[in-house]
Amino acid sequence: MKRLRAPGGCPWDRKQTYSSLRPHIIEEAYELVEAIDGGDLDDMAEEAGDLLLQVVFIGVIAEERGDFALSDIIESISSKLIRRHPHVFGDISVEDSDQVLKNWERIKTEEKREKGTSKGVLSGVPGALPPLIKAFRVQQKAAGVGFDWEKGDQGPVFDKISEEIAEVKEAMSQGDEEALTKEIGDLLFSVVNLSRRLGVDPGSALNMSNSSFIKRFDFIEKFLEAQGKSWDQVSLDYLDGLWDEAKKHNAHTKSI
Repeated sequence: MKRLRAPGGCPWDRKQTYSSLRPHIIEEAYELVEAIDGGDLDDMAEEAGDLLLQVVFIGVIAEERGDFALSDIIESISSKLIRRHPHVFGDISVEDSDQVLKNWERIKTEEKREKGTSKGVLSGVPGALPPLIKAFRVQQKAAGVGFDWEKGDQGPVFDKISEEIAEVKEAMSQGDEEALTKEIGDLLFSVVNLSRRLGVDPGSALNMSNSSFIKRFDFIEKFLEAQGKSWDQVSLDYLDGLWDEAKKHNAHTKSI
């Protein structure tokens, strides 16, 4: 990267800045996630390298500007891992991973207080996060300080979801679009909370549902094409039957 940035190097690499790298950092992170979801190890290794490149790129630019060094990035994360894992590098005992997360958030809050940058428990959640991930992280942080229902008791969570569904129906009956939008958001937030408490990543779960829907829809579309039929020539009951066939087909294909 230093060679690429040096005089006589690559014109594109030489003109990059912190800001110009932002979209590439986001894109590479998503491509790595996609590789993980796809389960292709070679692809995963390649995309991890592409993401690592962005960190190296930032480090080299920083060294050129005299802001900080690549070694500072490595030292920073190493020190953070040691501070936030006192149960490994210190004499603190923990019962489970939930206790680890609570300690992590507590230590993080203390660090910010010492630096004079503490703005509240939820201030560390980036505002630009996709809504689903943001809801998950907000709930994680709140739970990290004890703002959560009793562990293992999902009854109150299901009660909350039922309550939000009732409020969605109420907003629908009133024809209040603004209230409906709010209540749908509350319902989604509650479902994300259930996902978090059950140890399921909501983004991964939704991606699985998206993929399943796309595969089944594609099956129906190809079937209709083979039959010389268009969407407006068949009934919803007929499409429902094809949907069931698509589920069976995809399940069989997956088992093979």
